[in-house]
Amino acid sequence: MKFGGTSIGSGKNMVRIVRLVEEEPRQKVVVISAMAGVTDKLDKTANKVINLPASVVEEEVNRFYNDLLDQYKIAAEEAISDKHILKETIEKVRELLNELRITLLGVGYLEELTPKSLDYVLSFGERLSVLVLTGALKSNGIPATSLTGYEVGIITNSMFGRARPVHNLMNKTIKARLDPLLSQGIIPVVTGFIAADKNARITTLGRGGSDYTASLLGRYLNVEEVQIWTDVDGIFTTDPKLVPDARLISELSYVEAMDLAYFGAKVIHSNMIEPAMNADIPVRVKNTFNPENEGTLIVREHKKIEGIIKAVTIMREVRIINLSGVGMAETPNIAGRVFNLLGSHNINIIMISGSSEANLSLVISKKDLDKAIESLTELEGDGIRNIEVIEDICIMTVVGAGMRGTRGIAARVFSTISQADANIIMIAQGSFEANIAFVVEENDAERVLKALHDKFIV
Repeated sequence: MKFGGTSIGSGKNMVRIVRLVEEEPRQKVVVISAMAGVTDKLDKTANKVINLPASVVEEEVNRFYNDLLDQYKIAAEEAISDKHILKETIEKVRELLNELRITLLGVGYLEELTPKSLDYVLSFGERLSVLVLTGALKSNGIPATSLTGYEVGIITNSMFGRARPVHNLMNKTIKARLDPLLSQGIIPVVTGFIAADKNARITTLGRGGSDYTASLLGRYLNVEEVQIWTDVDGIFTTDPKLVPDARLISELSYVEAMDLAYFGAKVIHSNMIEPAMNADIPVRVKNTFNPENEGTLIVREHKKIEGIIKAVTIMREVRIINLSGVGMAETPNIAGRVFNLLGSHNINIIMISGSSEANLSLVISKKDLDKAIESLTELEGDGIRNIEVIEDICIMTVVGAGMRGTRGIAARVFSTISQADANIIMIAQGSFEANIAFVVEENDAERVLKALHDKFIV
């Protein structure tokens, strides 16, 4: 049972989680994120103190320490009724926050924030949350213990900020560490996106990686089901905030869910599907605040429904980088060199297209743009002559396993976009033929989204 930041956004919400955990009759492991907004605050503060004069670093860090202490004390007081457990929990919170305070002081005085030290700072949000929720469970007579991802056996490589699991180690560690607790009826309450490398240095699985943690634990414990508890009823045919007619999807295949998550549906993390798929474990997305709703079930074989396309997504905050030059066609492995260069700087390429050997188009996140341009200039004059950036664009994707082998579906999609008076800048299709992704101008996006939804789903 994984609960996101909004689900545990307050002590009152934690009481709700305690009830949901208590009502689930099966053995369970609970995975939780940081309280809503806390990870962002940690990130912002760590980046802020490195630019402050040494004379005011301590003042800023102490202010942040006190703000977080107040926030978690209030949450603990709302969630924990047993006075002894409450006192014990607040003391643990205070000790952990003091550790954070010392860390941030070091970051500020050294004026240096490495990916390794940032991962360590970001870990405190989840580590604080598990203390309070564990106290709330114990206060209600439910045996529980708080653990980090590393303590339950999630071991990763040392790529700080976007670490990847080392599966041949986890195959042994997770069951060995969790089975004894489960056999005693103790509920492990596990930090969300936090793990560690084999040297026990804290790593993170990337923002939103708590879903991934839950899925990894599910795979190696061979569970019956992974539940993702969030603040919406499940996965919808598109963003209900943009299209009021959007409908809840009752069932999706793993491939469809992966495509939806990758291309902008924020309900689940795209990486979390693979571990569940490998072990053939159902994933159920449910609403913490409306638990009676059955939500969305993600399985290997999806039910056939009317219509070929199940959903339309929109991904904002992206940029296109166009690389061109006649010499590219004559430069061996130029594409491979581009990909390796960006990968070495921890930059993810979301979408790729190339109409000839003399040009290559890449879509990356807006936050990675400056770093990408700086790194790609290393290849200028070596086949690449021009580097162009296209801004104010977004990726739109139509998703549905029914598209596979269906003749004319791309023509119908592109015709609908044309009728919406929009231009397609770039196109790509997944190898499973379960999605068609394309780039349009930001100003056209919502109009295209509604047109496609009306045409293929409503």
